[in-house]
Amino acid sequence: MIFDIKMDFTRKARLVASGHTTKTPASTTYSSVVLRISVRIAFMFAAPNDLDILAADVGNAYLNANCREKIWTIAGPEVGLKAGTAMIIEEALYGLKTSGAAWRALLASLLTELGYESTKVDPNVWIRPAVKPNRFEYYEMLLVYVDDILVVAFDPKLTMDAIGKLYRLKEGSVGSAERSLGANIKRVQLPNGTMAWSIGADEYIDNALETVKATLESEGMKLKGKAPKPLPNGYRPEMDVSPECNAVITKRYQEYIRILRWALELGQVDVVLEVSLMSLFNALPREGHLEALYHMFAYLAKAD
Repeated sequence: MIFDIKMDFTRKARLVASGHTTKTPASTTYSSVVLRISVRIAFMFAAPNDLDILAADVGNAYLNANCREKIWTIAGPEVGLKAGTAMIIEEALYGLKTSGAAWRALLASLLTELGYESTKVDPNVWIRPAVKPNRFEYYEMLLVYVDDILVVAFDPKLTMDAIGKLYRLKEGSVGSAERSLGANIKRVQLPNGTMAWSIGADEYIDNALETVKATLESEGMKLKGKAPKPLPNGYRPEMDVSPECNAVITKRYQEYIRILRWALELGQVDVVLEVSLMSLFNALPREGHLEALYHMFAYLAKAD
């Protein structure tokens, strides 16, 4: 049973196969993901061409594909009278080494049948020629992040319906792109009247702050009230000689660095230098380094 916290800070538990007990195959074992810059380019492309964007999540995506490995297991009591017998695993269960690659290959075959072609620069951006009702020629775009799908087109519902006929799309996940991988997405009108799409980290930062504040409150502490800069004035992390963090605190430090790095990906560019600097101490942070991260979160709370 695996428990994890997703990029939007929702909690998720899943019963998975013990893939660490199987041999590592020679073929590709993972599912690649769309580049963040590709997502930004897609939104930039959509606005001037008056294209709509539709998002969806494929439910239990891996289970749609067949297992690439030859795996067997001893059945447990959950199968009733057949408990204790050897069974072959046919579906690409979560946890197996090749499941990600198997799902991506399956989805790629469907997109190819729909007329999409994978781009050379980013293989998770798929395009196909299309024509608007006014005869304007353009390319429809489809972006894939494992089981998250974005379709950019004049009528993206056509593609999403075709995918939905073969794979179960999560209830409530199909709709206008308001969130993608933790980012807030909305269509805005610029001062000159031009329509554009914006991507921001506001909600992600709010969730991150709640997580940090809850941890501090459990230890009888709280974030600083004033933090005009991302790091304290004159702070030199390479000169910090405070005690080294123990294993538990080191894990916390690494978690916070991951949170901040993803915030950068979503557009929180005002802390790029500071996050990069503090990432240098990810392997063996000191207590002073963790305090500096708390200061950075206090700054984000003020900036937010």
